[in-house]
Amino acid sequence: MTAPPMARQFPLALEAELLVWCARTGLTDDLRSRIGRRVQESLDWSALLQMAEYHGVSPLLYRSLRTLTPDLVSLEPMTYLRQKTQAGALLNRSLAHELINVYEAFQARGIPVIPIKGATLAVLAYGDLALRDFTDLDLLVPHTALTEAQAVLRSQGYERNSSSSKRAQGQHEEGPYHVFIKKRPISRVDLQWVMAHAHFSFQLDRPEFWRHRIPVTVENRTVPGVSPEILLIVLCVHGSKHAWELLKWVCDVAELVRSHPHLDWNQVFVHASNWQCQRMVYLGLAVAHLLLEAPLPAAVLERLNADVEVLALAHRMPAGLLSDAYEGITEDQAGALYFSVKDSWWERWRLGLQLCRAHSPVATTPPSWCHGRTSLSRLARIMVPLHREVKRLLSPRIRAAINRWVVLIG
Repeated sequence: MTAPPMARQFPLALEAELLVWCARTGLTDDLRSRIGRRVQESLDWSALLQMAEYHGVSPLLYRSLRTLTPDLVSLEPMTYLRQKTQAGALLNRSLAHELINVYEAFQARGIPVIPIKGATLAVLAYGDLALRDFTDLDLLVPHTALTEAQAVLRSQGYERNSSSSKRAQGQHEEGPYHVFIKKRPISRVDLQWVMAHAHFSFQLDRPEFWRHRIPVTVENRTVPGVSPEILLIVLCVHGSKHAWELLKWVCDVAELVRSHPHLDWNQVFVHASNWQCQRMVYLGLAVAHLLLEAPLPAAVLERLNADVEVLALAHRMPAGLLSDAYEGITEDQAGALYFSVKDSWWERWRLGLQLCRAHSPVATTPPSWCHGRTSLSRLARIMVPLHREVKRLLSPRIRAAINRWVVLIG
């Protein structure tokens, strides 16, 4: 049983609305009619194509327009989308074949590995390798097997990415994992065991990930993947980490839900609660439902509607699609978003202290939508000057010892 989609609080830009209508694998009769009418209006096609490319949904846009309105859209944008989609499909197939080769090399050495996102996501959520843009291979490995995993990649012609090697233990834009590059064919592999960002961390190397592996058929070969329930949590956490900046991340959640109508929702929420990311899952589901009408059971919608704070945040993302981008939440404000969607009071204010110690602008001047912004700014007015004074008075060695103690008690 599903309920009708909730109304959006902030309207989308004209071209963004068309993009959202097209960015899905299945179209209702109502959507078909709306798309047919919209393409006959005065649209900035250049802006639409740039938007589709930025948000990683050009293949979905092309598929919908080609199927519904091939005679209503001029030749130039359709040609561009066709060429873009064909090039992306070739890259995806090349990366899928490389994934199979790398997986078999890991298997031969007896090293556990799970491909996450990328090719396996395209198959599990979209049912078509060509419909989901991806540019690298994300491999989950046990942290204890990292040295062996690196050796396998080197044996396959990969080299450590020199631009990220010095930052791999916590400063890489996607978190503390190792990036390897192979020049022929050009491919990139990211060895992961945790998903992280500034003031954010989510463990991937968990027993449940390994215990709930499933077979996924990629290019007529079988590789492991995580179960749809765990994959849904990973997608929601990843999108929340980046403040749902890209539409393709919302599509991932919506398409996974559509393609797996019998998800074990109890398992989803039990895992999310145990892993302290339940409200991030709520946020991802709410954004997917609001934007793409992801079909959610009534019981799940009741959970979302009961969390009015998360629901209010979901209306503000992706910021780049809103007619007034200033109403949106950007990745620059991600610290305030993490603060707002923490599962417990203790986790929220522990993060608040971290933001104050980092002298983060989202603590000193929280955005208007930030839950608890008044209390957070008051805390910052106390903690920021205090932290400066402590740094002035204490030696680096003592400050380091205090920091280690804070981490241990956390």
